[in-house]
Amino acid sequence: MPTAAETRKAFETFIRWTIEVERPEGATFLPEGEREAFLGYYRDLPAAGDEARIRRYLRGFWRSEAGWAARWLAARERPRVMDAGSGFGTYSMLYAAVGAEVVGADLRPDRLDAAERRLRHHAESTGSRWPVRYVRADLTREWEARVDLVWVYNALSHIDPLDGFLGAVRDHLNPGGVLVVGDINGAHPAHQRRLAKLRSQVHQEYVAPDGQRHAYAVERAFSQREIREVMEENGLRIEHHELYWGGLGALPSPIYEGLVRPLQRPWMPFASRARRQLVVAARDGAGR
Repeated sequence: MPTAAETRKAFETFIRWTIEVERPEGATFLPEGEREAFLGYYRDLPAAGDEARIRRYLRGFWRSEAGWAARWLAARERPRVMDAGSGFGTYSMLYAAVGAEVVGADLRPDRLDAAERRLRHHAESTGSRWPVRYVRADLTREWEARVDLVWVYNALSHIDPLDGFLGAVRDHLNPGGVLVVGDINGAHPAHQRRLAKLRSQVHQEYVAPDGQRHAYAVERAFSQREIREVMEENGLRIEHHELYWGGLGALPSPIYEGLVRPLQRPWMPFASRARRQLVVAARDGAGR
């Protein structure tokens, strides 16, 4: 098993590649439409060469939902991951970097194409070939093999019907496996105001370029209480629940670990002001 230091180095090396190599090159390996979407999505990454900001970004990322999942995966022998709603494939590659075998699933053919091109470009530029596959799949309907970790980042609020997805998660987790969700805290007043302006209805439909139709939810965000309830209603037991107020990378480790992290709990005062939340759930009755 890799040490904690080795895991963190692999984790940060991939993110640095995106910051220092992939984005400055302009992602020219992507077709025009995909390139513009990719560069727009990652427009807030630190600039290459801004070492102080890069270090803050990496520190915050390691303390975030992604770092939690990476540490969990690194403690297991060749774990299998389902990256549900994999988009441009960043997390699929990130978890492969720390030793996982990953399937990235998405409804959008353009996102899957971009993810596959990124994976090939990374292999060509670094020589690292990772066990990552991308598949077009509606995970409320169909799944491949069983997995050890299901990762859902900023995607739970789009999955419809959610009960179908969570039921499939429960049925496809190996013993000791977990569902790891990183998403906004739906109780935050700023999120509530933004969503009220953004959408006219929650339940809508996504029509793929080939005409396939899929149910799609528009930002059905969950408060801390609501996300716990929906997990438990679908046979999943909450094992860990953590809140993030922002600024994860700004604090020195002794202050963060000793003072801030103990307060990142969903029942603390002012929890509705947390911007994001990490939820880890296991099959009811499954051991760790």
